[in-house]
Parts: sequence; C-alpha cells; structure tokens
Amino acid sequence: MNPLQQDNAATLARMHDLDGAIASHATWLARFNRQLICREAASADDLAEDAHARCRFGAWFYSAGQADLAEESSLAAIESAHRSMHDIARHLLVCQAAGESVPGDDYDAFTAIANQFRQLLRRLELDLMGRLGAVDNLTGVWNRQAVNLRLAEEVERVQRTHQPCAVCYADLDDFGRFNEQHGQRLGDAMLKAIAIFFADHLRRYDTIFRIGGEEFLLCLPSTDIIQAGVLIDRLRVSLAAHTFTLERQPLKITASFGVVALEPVFFIDETLERVERAQLIAKTEGGNQVCVWRDEWEKE
Repeated sequence: MNPLQQDNAATLARMHDLDGAIASHATWLARFNRQLICREAASADDLAEDAHARCRFGAWFYSAGQADLAEESSLAAIESAHRSMHDIARHLLVCQAAGESVPGDDYDAFTAIANQFRQLLRRLELDLMGRLGAVDNLTGVWNRQAVNLRLAEEVERVQRTHQPCAVCYADLDDFGRFNEQHGQRLGDAMLKAIAIFFADHLRRYDTIFRIGGEEFLLCLPSTDIIQAGVLIDRLRVSLAAHTFTLERQPLKITASFGVVALEPVFFIDETLERVERAQLIAKTEGGNQVCVWRDEWEKE
C-alpha cells in the first residue's frame, strides 16, 4: 500500500468511526426526547455533571476521537456544542424530576444547540470525504473512487466479526428517455433527489455511492441476503410510489436493483460484477424489480 492509499485508508477509518459516533448520538437524542415527552425516569449518566463524557459519542470522542481527528479545526466547536447540549439536557431532566414544567425557552435552546452539533458533525464528515476526493459533485454522496476502500473495510469487518453484509446495485429505469423528455437539468435534479431519497429511506449506517450516470451502489452492513432482499424491495416500492416535485413538475421514476452478499471469498471486483449482473437480470425482466443473487438468482 503506497502512502496515498495509507492516508486514504486512515481517513476512511476515521469516517467509519465518526459515522458510528453520530449514529450513537442520534440514538441518545431519540431516547432523551422520549424521556421528556413520556416523563420517564432519567438515567444516572444523563444527570451526571460529566454526562457529555458518559454518552457513547463522548466515550468515543474522549478516547480515540480527539486523537484521530486532532488536526481538525472544528474539534473545539464540536466539543463545546456537545458539552452545552448535555448541560441543557441535564437541566431539563432535573426540572422534570422535580415536577416542574419544562421551560419552553430552555427546550428551544436545547434544540438549537443539538442542531448546531449535528451540523458541525456533518461538516466534518464532508471535509473528510472531500479529502478523499471521494465525493460525487452532483449528488454529494460517495463516488466510485470510494467503493473499493469502503468495501475492503467491510470485508475485513465481516471476516473479523462474522456479521453479514449485503451490497445492492441500483439503476434508474429508462433514465435516457427521462433526459430526452425533460432535459439534462431536470435529469441532474432527479439524480440529486434520488440520492436524498435513498438516504432518507435507508439506515444511518448504510453507505450510498454514485458509480455511474444513473447508477448507485448501496452497502448494507449487518444485513444478510434475506434481510437485504426485504429492505431493498421495500425501497423499490417506495420509490415507484413516490412523486418528486422538480421545478414545480410532478415526476415519477422507478429503478432496477441487484443484491448480493459481500463474501470474503470473492475479490471486490468480482462482487461488483456479480451485483451488476443481478441488476441486469432485474432490468431485462422488465425493470422496477429486485434480483437477489444467491446460489441461483431470484426475483423479489
């Protein structure tokens, strides 16, 4: 591995850890809001003076996170926002435990700092992605350059943990005709909207790549081939039913999907060939279908 590849692999590892920390924060935030709304008892960790260091994000940040991201200029702002968010959360939980009404202004302050914290983390993610040169300029998702790095990392995880992973190839149906009818500008707008649609309908830890004109690759960690088939068929149905409003025009589109398991016995290029072949089967069967490739392919 040459120095550039080593730097890219290290950056990718940082991004993976950051993704996990962000997902943990989202889980904590959902639990905190449930505690307030349902008036559930607060945990000892959330009421502690050092609550910001006890949550899973804080545990990562104060152990490996600061060291891994030491050169990032946004770290001080992230730490400050995270600490303030937990301080206000503790204040709100104390008010609730005392039987007092939760002050609306204080909850608004919590919401504002939580949003600021999320934006800072998103900006850091984008900075790291930009450093890899792995961002698709049109859609903002990862590009083909990042595929091998990300899948290599996932292959290592599959070998180490024996947890499954699935890969999905998605190709928009009749996109050439769409561009002919509506023009390239609306075509580009549709590609952006598709990337957002996938992100909204997949899980926080799934990864989206744009690997061609109208082609996307989805990496689905901790998902076996049966679960992936169900997940992607649900995505297919949701996409077919969705109406996109682009430049005030209501537009619809479908996609064909191929799904394979990410198996360490195959080289990454072989996995990509297999998943593209599965997608082509779905396409030749009429489109708007999912082909799950096991020992023998099958349509969902």
